[in-house]
Amino acid sequence: MKNRIKNLYLVILITGFISCSDALEEVPVSQASPENSFKTEANAISAIAGVYSVLQLEGVYGQSQLEFTTDETYAGSKVPRSGFNLYTFTADNIEVVLPIWRDHYKGINQANQSISKIPSINMDVAERNSLVAEAKFIKALLYFNLIRYFGDVPYKETETTSLKDLNIPRTPVATIYENIIKDLEYGLVHLKVKTAGLAGHATQDAAKTLLASIYLTRGSMAKRDNTGDKGIADFALAAKYSKEVIDSNRYKLCLYFPDAFIVQNKNNDEIVFDVQFKAPGLGVGSVIGKNMGISSDASGVGNLSNGGSQASIRACHYHEYYYETADSIRKQWTNARIQIITATGKYKIISAISTNPPTAAAKFRRYPVRDPSFSLKYDADYDLNWPVFRYAEVLLIFAEATNETSGPTQAAVDALNMLRSRARNTNTGGVHRDLLPRSLTLQRSTGFVNLTLSNPLVSTPAAFRDYIVLERSRELSSEGKRWFDLVRWGILKSTLRGLNAKSTAKISERPPVEVPAITTTRWASYWNGRNDEWNLITGAVQDFHMLLPIPNNERLANPSIGPNNPGYN
Repeated sequence: MKNRIKNLYLVILITGFISCSDALEEVPVSQASPENSFKTEANAISAIAGVYSVLQLEGVYGQSQLEFTTDETYAGSKVPRSGFNLYTFTADNIEVVLPIWRDHYKGINQANQSISKIPSINMDVAERNSLVAEAKFIKALLYFNLIRYFGDVPYKETETTSLKDLNIPRTPVATIYENIIKDLEYGLVHLKVKTAGLAGHATQDAAKTLLASIYLTRGSMAKRDNTGDKGIADFALAAKYSKEVIDSNRYKLCLYFPDAFIVQNKNNDEIVFDVQFKAPGLGVGSVIGKNMGISSDASGVGNLSNGGSQASIRACHYHEYYYETADSIRKQWTNARIQIITATGKYKIISAISTNPPTAAAKFRRYPVRDPSFSLKYDADYDLNWPVFRYAEVLLIFAEATNETSGPTQAAVDALNMLRSRARNTNTGGVHRDLLPRSLTLQRSTGFVNLTLSNPLVSTPAAFRDYIVLERSRELSSEGKRWFDLVRWGILKSTLRGLNAKSTAKISERPPVEVPAITTTRWASYWNGRNDEWNLITGAVQDFHMLLPIPNNERLANPSIGPNNPGYN
């Protein structure tokens, strides 16, 4: 089954379905109907591979998750995506909003097909139930994304087989939560336990982690909106499930922060669930490294063969100030102030006040190139996997949920200290040379020690909560989490607009010690330039942007959807 997953796109051609927006496209009906595609165990395995393949699509985890402007990253001015980077997008946006809706429903339809058809196949019962549980996991994950993006959406119990099945009203978020929780509870019984051969597959721990994320999100929104018990019961369940993953002892942090992301260390012990990509030439590669990574110098613009990127997704200029001074490895790996020299393939340091090139969102960098066959064929066809859940996030979920139910505890602080301890490990040659094999040294800085319950950063529930807001960003930046986090905490608008004031404050500061020759005038010019850009990006953000608009194409195809989300026509 593992090998079949590596050729996922071959299956989607057979098992794909038409979303509402694709309703007028031609549908192949002769090659592989459901009646003749679900006869054998091999058919079932191929169908599940097709379900997984949807995770690679642009609107799921192929690209769109990177497009949101937050205090971590933003799309450059040359990648406007019909206002998506400026928060001026509308329900007619077909570059980002439509693919999110369309591709998620493609996956849901394929999952529904497998859920309904596989149980009739004569095969080992345990294996059959496990395959169904995998389909239910993917369906739950896709619906969890959809309700966070759009709020109430049509919930489909069965596959779409004709145009008559498209006219479905929106289902309340609360009902969808109940359904996806039930699907994941099925997975707790029938999914397999993590083994080396299950890389890229949903496991029992992946189901627990998704449940923990669901309960944390639902609890946060109840707290945000001051409803019910303000999320206490959900926070308790988030803590429970994340603690079970921790106690399983099946996962551990990579000793060195960059090793959680480099292509040479795929399927490492930190990965709970990820989207598998394969390259080159199979049509199932990743464009992540093309869009996010380190840029080349002026003579190499557009030349990605040296491991560079287009830098279409950039680091927010203020994000580096989220890190403590000694937290240098996470900061430099995530927000890289370097540029590749095309002629030599080496890199140079970007001035601390340089506005061009921008600081790179470089966590998923393809530099340095270690594969002698690496070339432009890897441009949009790379095999760097996308982490949906890392063990680091399990620790963060446990810490946040525990604080919301019990206040700061030693166990919650210990979970955070695991991240701090790992972040202190440095590698010979510096973070950007990224030398292999690793030769790690523990930084012994008095400014970046482990936390205690008496530390003001975590000594009260409010302080602990503020710490989590920053620590999730320090650890998970560029991983498609931040917009969801800012929304569930209810601070999207205040955070983005608040960066203007924080950046303005930097104008009056003396230039940092690493650039002592820079005059105060040049320093002020730098920050004013950054603020002008950020004002353009975030000046339009409103509270209603905590949901995306339902694509107008979908509302036209399905009138039962009804009015759009508030704030959108």
